[in-house]
Amino acid sequence: MNESSFSSSDATNARRRMAHDTPSFSLGAGGFDTGEIGAGRGGGYAYAAGGQWLTQYLRRVWSWDQIDYDSTFDQMVTLMGAPKHMSKVYKLANYRKKTKNQWARDDPGFAMIQLGFLAVSTLAWGIACLQDRLTVVRFLLLLVKEILGHWLVGGLVLSGVCASLANRYLILHSVHSVAQTVEWLYAFDIHCNSFFVSFLLTHIVQLMILPLLLSDGLTSTLCANALWALAIAAYFYVTHLGYCALPFLTKTEYYLYPVVGVVLLYVAFAFLAVAGYRFNMTGWSYRSTSANCRARAVGGLRREGGGKDIGHGTREPPVSPTAVRLQVRFLLLLV
Repeated sequence: MNESSFSSSDATNARRRMAHDTPSFSLGAGGFDTGEIGAGRGGGYAYAAGGQWLTQYLRRVWSWDQIDYDSTFDQMVTLMGAPKHMSKVYKLANYRKKTKNQWARDDPGFAMIQLGFLAVSTLAWGIACLQDRLTVVRFLLLLVKEILGHWLVGGLVLSGVCASLANRYLILHSVHSVAQTVEWLYAFDIHCNSFFVSFLLTHIVQLMILPLLLSDGLTSTLCANALWALAIAAYFYVTHLGYCALPFLTKTEYYLYPVVGVVLLYVAFAFLAVAGYRFNMTGWSYRSTSANCRARAVGGLRREGGGKDIGHGTREPPVSPTAVRLQVRFLLLLV
């Protein structure tokens, strides 16, 4: 009688320990994970209610000695390579799933270094666009626009939409496997990878050939728009690779559909440019950043032949080549 009671008690305690150590998942708004593995004995991030996972992730930002910089830079170099090799970055996600039961990075090093690159490129763009009118306040405003507006808010929206679409329509249900959903932090990791590739084109390459892209002529307009089309297409291509790496998703080629729209838009703008109506994406980006650039910054829609500029008034040069050379040297020195 005593032996049976002891064995029953041991079995109950064992079940309690298993329940305590078992990873728990919860669905947040939009149908994607607000959490990963519980913070029991298994370690990892506590994706529990109340945002505890986010607290632990941000806490590692201040632990500089725990960040794996070598792995971070290796991933960035891989993303700078040929498109067929970019998928190697997501092989680490499979390794993390096997060892830590999470797809997302547990190291904020990639995001931190990316923010550093954004700060440097913002300063270089400020020198190029604002020239002698660049002040600390204007630099901070540009920095807030790039980091909070483009990188963070844009990333939250795009990663949330992509993860929600994946969890709602693309999950491959199987009775032989545990039900899984796309982790929110993994979706944001995909955004960081995609943003890095487009960042290289729109912040680095574009900056180095800025005088060429801002000059008058059909060739400059076509090259500028092609650079931006390539950057946007690269963003969605890397996004497709990230969701394609998840074995429980199907039909991830849907993430490539925006590329078709980008190509069609480029062709349409190319025909308009040949007809005389030119819209230069580099010029538009330059004008949105510059405080003293007005009429002849070639970003904008204008009709050639009659000499009438649509939406412009004066005819001052868009950028100083000397200023561009200085800020490019400064950028190369810091990077």
